[in-house]
Amino acid sequence: MKVLVPAGTAAPDTLVPLDDDEAHHLRVRRAAAGETVELRDGAGLSGTGVLEGGTSRWAVRVAQVNRTIPPAALVLAVGAGDRDRFAWLVEKAAELGATEIVPVETERTAGVATRVQAKHAERLGRRALESIKQSGALWSPRVLAPMPLGELLRARTEGARWIADPEGAPSPASVADAVTVLIGPEGGFTAGERAAAAEAGWQAVRLGPHVLRFETAAVAAAACVAAARERTSS
Repeated sequence: MKVLVPAGTAAPDTLVPLDDDEAHHLRVRRAAAGETVELRDGAGLSGTGVLEGGTSRWAVRVAQVNRTIPPAALVLAVGAGDRDRFAWLVEKAAELGATEIVPVETERTAGVATRVQAKHAERLGRRALESIKQSGALWSPRVLAPMPLGELLRARTEGARWIADPEGAPSPASVADAVTVLIGPEGGFTAGERAAAAEAGWQAVRLGPHVLRFETAAVAAAACVAAARERTSS
């Protein structure tokens, strides 16, 4: 069984209290004090520990820890559309190795009543953590508060910058460095927004043969980068 501990708290022979979400998970799984569990913190830690406590209060006595270096950045900047669909893409992008997810405010997200807002960022981040617990990944993506598109385009961005476009070039076959992929909302970017991205130096990249919904495009982008990095490292 995998257990999430707060980032930066686990060291050998320390007792780390678990939060309410983890306590609920342990109750559902009918965990028992004395049981050995795997540890994750979403910030590169893996390890083992022994459960202590029970019922509503749980802690883990840390036995052993290992830490890995951060992976190359894979940032998904996605139109801040419907929050339920956005939560789904956060889960899948976490499994595929995204390091940061940025909801982007665009002309076509402004009128979406169920759009992602700043108050949803913490819950979406927890959704990403829960996803890596299931998948076994060591790093969980940060989920930021929504950012206006203009601010994103003006920001200094490390590595390659792609904008998803059905008429763009095929995605590169190999990728070694950081990548940021910009994905439009339902209905896509407006002509003015696409022109602004092109002027800022973003490369139009095709993610598949058809027009994709924003959450599908985000997963496709993460999968394209993950596959390209596998080819590059082999």
